[in-house]
Amino acid sequence: MLKVLICASFLSGASYPHSAMLAVDEMTQRPAAPKPSARSPDACTAHLVSRFIGATATPTVRTAIEKATGHNRIRWIRPGTAVTQDSRQDRLNVILDETEQIMTMRCG
Repeated sequence: MLKVLICASFLSGASYPHSAMLAVDEMTQRPAAPKPSARSPDACTAHLVSRFIGATATPTVRTAIEKATGHNRIRWIRPGTAVTQDSRQDRLNVILDETEQIMTMRCG
């Protein structure tokens, strides 16, 4: 550590080694843990409706999914459907096949 401090002090041209010591200390500190945010990996509540995967997206099933998630921020995506690339972690994307069967669900 002393060699690094002396070298850093010499290379920085600092006449006072305190500034070099501060830089070395900052580099050796661990990064702070990320702060919890409102956007969790499952902010769209997909975990509440995973049991519907494999079901046909009838009006009854769609209503049940809305009730189970507690919101209507749901995008029903069929093959060939154009979708915007904006990512909204609070929106549930329900991916359907040609027969309206629910293949998967994910936030975004």
